[in-house]
Amino acid sequence: MLEGLAQVRGALAECADVPVWSSSDAQVGDALLQAWACAQQSLGVVANLISEAEARGLPKKEAASNTPVWLRQRIRTSMWEGRRLAKLAAVLRDYPALDVAVSVGEVSTEQATVIGDAVTELPSDTSADAKEKSESLLISYAARFDPLPLARIGARILAHVDPEAADRHDAEALKRQEERARRMRGFSLSPRGDGLVRLSGWLGEAAAAAVNAALDPLCRPGRDAEIEGEPKRTPMQRRADALVDICNRVLRDGELPVSGGDAAQVVVTIPIDDLRTEPAQGPAQGPAQGPAREPGPGRAGGRQPSRGGLLDTDAPISAAEARMLACDAQIIPSVLGTDGQVLDIGRAKRPFTGAIRRAMILRDRGCAFPSCDRPARWTDGHHIKPWADGGPTALSNACLLCRYHHGVIHHTDWQVRIAEDGNPEFLPPASIDPSRRPLRNIFHRRR
Repeated sequence: MLEGLAQVRGALAECADVPVWSSSDAQVGDALLQAWACAQQSLGVVANLISEAEARGLPKKEAASNTPVWLRQRIRTSMWEGRRLAKLAAVLRDYPALDVAVSVGEVSTEQATVIGDAVTELPSDTSADAKEKSESLLISYAARFDPLPLARIGARILAHVDPEAADRHDAEALKRQEERARRMRGFSLSPRGDGLVRLSGWLGEAAAAAVNAALDPLCRPGRDAEIEGEPKRTPMQRRADALVDICNRVLRDGELPVSGGDAAQVVVTIPIDDLRTEPAQGPAQGPAQGPAREPGPGRAGGRQPSRGGLLDTDAPISAAEARMLACDAQIIPSVLGTDGQVLDIGRAKRPFTGAIRRAMILRDRGCAFPSCDRPARWTDGHHIKPWADGGPTALSNACLLCRYHHGVIHHTDWQVRIAEDGNPEFLPPASIDPSRRPLRNIFHRRR
């Protein structure tokens, strides 16, 4: 297989070097179809390799909490892409005909996932013959329909292959849909690294109705005040602002349960001088002139612009926005050393709560295990030298670990220690790296 894949990569590299400007419109269109089929076939091979890796237990052997995390380590995918590939692997493993259709380029991987979901959601008493016919029919429709209409057809595919069975199950169809919505519910917040965070996920109809009922009063167009020079918000912007508004109201009212010994809170790390100092006010300027610039070194006034701070998600925040948050927030100071290390604020207690946990959050930002991106609110404090063996409950003997990697440290040959710079580092077992070179988490590293 490796030789064949190397040949394919070489052929694709040659294709990329061929100039397309001299090709006719028809040739460009035909080449696009062929290139797309190649891409889908390649993803099919990737999915089959993922299935084999899962069968061999490779993700667990390499201390990954699940397959998407392992894929991020191995092939540098995003978590979203890793989840998509893991699901594709399961679909092609369960439905051999779909696997063949993807391998020859007749069905795209997205279409294959839709078809797999449709067949999986057929009633439990559907005959094997009806399931096979459903799969075959949907594969044939893939040449004419993109994934969205294909999913709609899939929801009613039983009526095409076994009308009598479909009539019997119509009364249960709504229940199946509700159960599927409950099983698939969830959403994720995925930072892109450019100041934006992508929110994506799924809700059932009833849950979505509740969300809409809460958002609608806060995002009606009539709530927008006319502000000269400011563009009117789009419907999507109004909904985003309404969601944040609801969350801020709940945070201010203190109605959320405690987490790790502290009330729910947004933590901002910022130099106290930046928090106290108001931004310089430049001369008024019209829209055509652009935003005013703060004076800096070499400019009139000579004051260094505010540097801003960091949220507990490690995302940057301007000093102005931090000051706005501080208007109705409880300010919790955190003392940093000259190189930015959090100073030891230990207590003679076993549980990591309050001040020590906040110190760990400021240092580790989340699970400290290499390649883990689970946030601080999902972690436990871990005594590097066990408390029962005399290990102190102090920052110098602690790190944050998610439940999965907490188990890895306690039950495998992975080891953790605090390095000379005060940060945790991990030594892999010799079975993974014979030289046992220390590793660190790069996903929570401060900018």
